[in-house]
Amino acid sequence: MNNHLFIKFYILLLLSTLFPSLSMASEEETTTVPTQSSEKTNDPSENYRNFYEVFDDVMGDFEYDLKNGQVTGLKDLAIRNIATSENIPSSFKHHIELAVTERILKTTKTRVIQCLACKAKRSILKGDQVVITSPETNPAELSRIAKTSNISNFMDISFAYHPSGMVLSMSIVDPESGGIVWSRTYNSETSRASAFKRGVDFSQVDEARKNTEYQPMIQYRLALYYLYEKDISEYTGTLGLAFRMMERYDNRHKEVGFEADYLRTVSSIIGSATTSGSTLYGTINLTLLFIHSWNLIGGEENFNMVRGNIFIGIGGTYASGFLGGLVRAGYEWRLAKHWAVSSLVGYRPKATLFISSGVQESVSGIEAGLGISGLF
Repeated sequence: MNNHLFIKFYILLLLSTLFPSLSMASEEETTTVPTQSSEKTNDPSENYRNFYEVFDDVMGDFEYDLKNGQVTGLKDLAIRNIATSENIPSSFKHHIELAVTERILKTTKTRVIQCLACKAKRSILKGDQVVITSPETNPAELSRIAKTSNISNFMDISFAYHPSGMVLSMSIVDPESGGIVWSRTYNSETSRASAFKRGVDFSQVDEARKNTEYQPMIQYRLALYYLYEKDISEYTGTLGLAFRMMERYDNRHKEVGFEADYLRTVSSIIGSATTSGSTLYGTINLTLLFIHSWNLIGGEENFNMVRGNIFIGIGGTYASGFLGGLVRAGYEWRLAKHWAVSSLVGYRPKATLFISSGVQESVSGIEAGLGISGLF
C-alpha cells in the first residue's frame, strides 16, 4: 500500500518537473477568477437606486407643490381611488395612501377624511344574476356620500412602475359637478429631487418662473407732470408731483389703487409777477384719485418691449376755499421695468371757489398734460 502511494507521488513530481506551464496556468486561473467576480458584484450598487428612494423623490415634488400653493381643492379632502400597474402588489396601495396623507398633513392645514363608504361595494340580485355596484360608477351615490361625510373634494391616484422609472398621477374632483379641480403627473426621471442630486441650481429656475407667473404685488411710482389746468379766470401751466400706489391682479393685466398729486403754477415757482388771479394752485392743494388701469401686455409681460397702459381715475382737488371733483384718463408707455411716459386728459365739473374777500368764483374746465414716472 505504501509502495503504491510512493509511486503516485513520484509520478506527479515528475510531471510537474517536465511540464511547469500546467501548474502556472492553474495558479493564474485561480487568482484571476475571484477578482472578476468581485468587480461584477460592485457595479450594480453604483448603477441602480433603491425603489423607495426614487418614490420618495417623486413624493418630494408633490410636497414642493403643496408648500408653494400649487395644489387646489384641498379643503376636506378624501382619497377615493388608487390604481397601480400590474407589477405592483395590491398591498402597496395602502402605503401610497399613507405617504400622500402624510405629505398633505405635514405641509398644509387640510382635513383628510377617511371615506370607507367610497370603497364599499354593494351586491344586488336581479333575477338569476348578481349585480355588484360601487359608488365609483354612481355619481349620485358619490355625491350623497360626500354630503353625509362632509367631504368637499375627492382625490384619485394612479401609480405606474417601469424599469426606466415611475410615474405618479394625481387629480382632485368636485363631487357635486364631477369636474376636475386639479391634476398633475410626477415623473421620477424629471423630478425636482433627482435634479438636485444631479447638481441643478433651482434658484435660477425659480427666479425665471417668477417673472412669467402671476404674483400679487403692490407697486409704488413717483411721477412728475406738466399740466395745463383751469384756474380761477384763465388757464395756466402747472408742475405736479404725484405719488401712485397700485396693486396688480388678473395675472398682471389689471391694476387698482390711488394717486395723490400736488400742483403748483409755474409762475409761482419762478417768482413771476403775473400771479394775480392765480390762487388755486399757488397755495397748498391736494388732488386724490382712485385709479383703475389695464395693462396691454398680451399673454406674458416682456420687459424688453414697450408696453401700453390705459388708466381712468376719479376723485377731486382740495385747495384753500375750494373743493371740486375731477375725472382723469390717460395712456402710458412703459419702458424697461421701472420707467413710464404718460399723457393724460381730464375734466373738472363746475365747483365754487370761496375767496377770502367773500367773492365766489366758479372753476370748471379741461386739463391736459404729460408726465414721466419711475417705479421703485
